[in-house]
Amino acid sequence: MHFDELLNIVGEFGRFQKIRLFLICLFGAVCAFHAMNMVFVGAKPEFKCSVSNLNLSDSVYGNITEKEIHTFILEQGSCEIYSSDDTIKLLSSGNYTLEQIRSNNISISTEKCDNWIYSREVYGPTIVTQFDLICDNDWLRSTSKTLYFFGRLLGAVIFGQLSDIFGRKPMLFVNLFLLLVAGCVASASPSFFVFIPFYILQGASQTGLFLVAYTMGTELVGPSYRLHAGFLVQSAYSVGFMTLSIIAYLIRDWRYIELAITLPVILFLPYYWLLPESIRWLLSKNQKEKAQEIIRKVAKINKVEIKEEMLEEMTSEQNNTIQTDKKHTILDLCRPKMLLLSLNVWFNWLINAMVYYGLTLGTDNLGGDPYINFCIAGAVEIPSYILCMLLLNRLGRKKPLFVSMVIGGGACIASGFVDSVTPKIILAMVGKFCITASYAIIYLMAAEVFPTVVRNIGMGVSSMCARIGGMLSPQILELSFIWGPLPLVLFGGLSILAGGLALFLPETAGKPLPQTIEDATDGNRKKYRKKGTEMDIFLKHEGDPKYANGKI
Repeated sequence: MHFDELLNIVGEFGRFQKIRLFLICLFGAVCAFHAMNMVFVGAKPEFKCSVSNLNLSDSVYGNITEKEIHTFILEQGSCEIYSSDDTIKLLSSGNYTLEQIRSNNISISTEKCDNWIYSREVYGPTIVTQFDLICDNDWLRSTSKTLYFFGRLLGAVIFGQLSDIFGRKPMLFVNLFLLLVAGCVASASPSFFVFIPFYILQGASQTGLFLVAYTMGTELVGPSYRLHAGFLVQSAYSVGFMTLSIIAYLIRDWRYIELAITLPVILFLPYYWLLPESIRWLLSKNQKEKAQEIIRKVAKINKVEIKEEMLEEMTSEQNNTIQTDKKHTILDLCRPKMLLLSLNVWFNWLINAMVYYGLTLGTDNLGGDPYINFCIAGAVEIPSYILCMLLLNRLGRKKPLFVSMVIGGGACIASGFVDSVTPKIILAMVGKFCITASYAIIYLMAAEVFPTVVRNIGMGVSSMCARIGGMLSPQILELSFIWGPLPLVLFGGLSILAGGLALFLPETAGKPLPQTIEDATDGNRKKYRKKGTEMDIFLKHEGDPKYANGKI
């Protein structure tokens, strides 16, 4: 008896699964805190150069106040100012007034500012104000975000593999410990170069934590509820997204924000006794007794009787299935016909991740209240997920993916050319709603496009492409210095391009999952008439860490 068949007997989504899935969803909220905290921790407030008192003599002042001289010196900008010595010499000569210096375009040397005053009107202390990540050091601010996403890439690769080797539950607590250490040390960092290594570790451990939690959540339930369980964990992530804006608004200081989102990790300690190891992982490692013990507990809490013969039959058949799996390599994805399909899927993953995080990290550039903007950006994700759950099986995958990416891309481009704050925010949120939907669709569609023999490999590369997209998004946002609308135009244009390319992908809804490379490149796969069978093959593997989407 297959394990999924046994779940139909003990309950695909009984009381045991509901309680554990709720507990797992709390991980999603905490992970969202750490995934998005750079929006507030790394916020860049308004600033101006701080000019010390000039101690001018009365002859220099004349009818000019010291405040007016300060104002003139700062007219050059916030990073470079007019030389105070040259200004004083010109004024002391008696030949010029400030207005004459301005109107005659008299050349005055400039000097770099080395001390700044930061506005506290919107943000409190951030790493930008703490470590002066402005002017010549401004590149460090965007680089810190890119390095954080690099940490997430490392976390996905490292902890995905380790959870396969050592189990889901041990890696869950390893990542909780690393996240606790990284967050606390980062909050107390005396310099930027102490902060960065622990911020990278924070990104890695956050990703590893969510990856394992997502996997445990989807492996916990039966095939009929697997997709819904995944969306519930993602929705919890969105709730954490919104909650972070409230935490940041109330606390303001970046060090205390870091502590506020990190210390709750301690509350997950009781999970050691509340969450069981993944039964699927135990079966894959031939740990029969432990798997049977957990299944008995599931049946007891779900108030279902189960025979011992079923457990023996299920365990034996599951092991036989695993032992006969054939191994393939990434080279199988580079065959002539398969390569174009693979590149299309990977490009869509990269663009979806890049636009998703670009819109999220760029909420403070939209105008209006950045805390409200960020909260709305998280809120629009939930109805997007609900819409996907309701429509994907009815409308298919390809057309909704195309429509969501084209509409979202168009909204992004339009937002870049709108000056009024409210319409600009509305258009950006339409883009966020659509890119959230397209992200969910390409994740599911990719798992259905890649054939079984290379599905794990294909999804693993897809996940890496998503990380690369995340790493690019902060750098693209910096292009606003060249031309204000440029980041949104790029996000929108690339989204439309990826949506157009998605039309060349095969429709996968209601069709058997491809088992071989030939199946995947054959455009004549027929819809299956009997519901279940082939889709269950996908659902059986869908919790695999290598299937983790770009958020994870």
